[in-house]
Amino acid sequence: CGKKLSRRADLPRHMRTHATNKEDFMFPCPYAGCEYRALQRSNLATHLHTHTGARPNKCPHPNCTYATSDPGSLTRHRR
Repeated sequence: CGKKLSRRADLPRHMRTHATNKEDFMFPCPYAGCEYRALQRSNLATHLHTHTGARPNKCPHPNCTYATSDPGSLTRHRR
């Protein structure tokens, strides 16, 4: 596909995005009734916070109380 990866260790994870049998590589949500599945375990971990209400990603600025379950949201917040 032409994607350049900075680390060789990332190649197997990237190759799963091209697999014809993606379903075999999916990580399912363990909560009953939830049909969420992810190709990356880290995405599943972030999703699990929606069930638990955890917000482990906190803004490091003093006097800022922003906290989120999604690390990407914290990155956007800090910009």
